[in-house]
Amino acid sequence: MSRRIGRRTFASRKRKVAGLLAFVLAGVLGLGAYAFTASNTIQNEIAGVGNNTLTSYEVTGNDSYTIEPTGLETTKTVFVIKGALEPTDVEAALSTSSGPTTAAEWADCKAGIGTEVATGEWEITCDIKDNFKTGTQLWVAAVSEGEVKIA
Repeated sequence: MSRRIGRRTFASRKRKVAGLLAFVLAGVLGLGAYAFTASNTIQNEIAGVGNNTLTSYEVTGNDSYTIEPTGLETTKTVFVIKGALEPTDVEAALSTSSGPTTAAEWADCKAGIGTEVATGEWEITCDIKDNFKTGTQLWVAAVSEGEVKIA
């Protein structure tokens, strides 16, 4: 009778070891799956559709220019823009009648620090960029929120 109990004990141990190995394997697989999913990060994104009214600024024609002593190039322009909101960013370019052709022709006018000269009118001072100081027309881009992006 004692021999039979020994066989049951060996078989019982074998099942216990197999069960323990299955449990350990399940734990390792579970941790591996967690580690894989924990490394996946998804950035927050916003998507939507909407519309809004777009209004424009108007250059009032009170623009003035500072000319180099040689009389060949413009170094600075001061102009007044009129709009419903104070601009946060303004860029300007001197160019021909067909308009500026590259982003390098535009100069940042540091708007938002413009002087309000009348209700809804702001005086903007702009140093013209070194690489484009000649032209026959003043081109202005302004926004009331964010920054002007010239492509």
